[in-house]
Amino acid sequence: MILDGLWKATESVIREYVRMAKIELSERWRNWPEDLSCCELYEVVGALLARQVTLGTQVALSPNLWNEHIAPLILRSMADNYITLAWIFGDPIDRSRKFVFYGLGQEKLQVEHLKSRLVAENKKADQSTEIENRERWIDAQQYGFLTEVNFGSWSGIDTRTMAEQANCLDFYNYSFQPFTSATHNMWNHVGKYNLVICPNPLHRYHRMPIVRPLPSSLYFPLEAALYAEKAFTLFDEKTSNTAKPPSAYHELVEKISQLGDSLMAESNFSKT
Repeated sequence: MILDGLWKATESVIREYVRMAKIELSERWRNWPEDLSCCELYEVVGALLARQVTLGTQVALSPNLWNEHIAPLILRSMADNYITLAWIFGDPIDRSRKFVFYGLGQEKLQVEHLKSRLVAENKKADQSTEIENRERWIDAQQYGFLTEVNFGSWSGIDTRTMAEQANCLDFYNYSFQPFTSATHNMWNHVGKYNLVICPNPLHRYHRMPIVRPLPSSLYFPLEAALYAEKAFTLFDEKTSNTAKPPSAYHELVEKISQLGDSLMAESNFSKT
């Protein structure tokens, strides 16, 4: 009931944010002069920016995700995406190509695993439409036999070092790292949200597992929108893009604030 009320109160504001965020993305892409001598740069930056908007808007449209169980998983991915984008801008051509080649190698590895599974199941790998499509996707960018599989990190360094080199270590410390415990199911997350103290004092108040329903909070869609806004700002700083469309994030914050003031005024009025 609380979730339904929260969504009903904010739905029009959220949908307007989603519309504006998509316009921000398309306007920036349309006004970024392309240098076709390095297609990878434009493709990688465009994909990462679109990924940030995708995750941010999907969180905004899904109030069931606005809690500590699920939202941190997506916010952590968005934080990782931002650090990746920031680090690539430090050496755009070389790092964007490195990013692509690593991804192609991972796709090749997944295809080989799929072939092995089909063989183990006595199926013919060369008749698999999925394998054919995935290999065609790789070959369209670089022939599969020339594609190397790298078992390390794509950048050759860890995420913290990437953040340090990209001058966003504070973002790593306060946005990426805190959500890691939820992503990796660490004790300082599951111990808080998936255990409850046994009511029987004879059991020494040990903790028992629980699927705990948590209240929805607007903090999470606002945080996701902030991460998308940071990616837009970074893009503007690092490219020759001339588009400066209205900020979907700032509009969202303002309207949510106005909505909160309105609801507070109605609540006070009803008490008098």
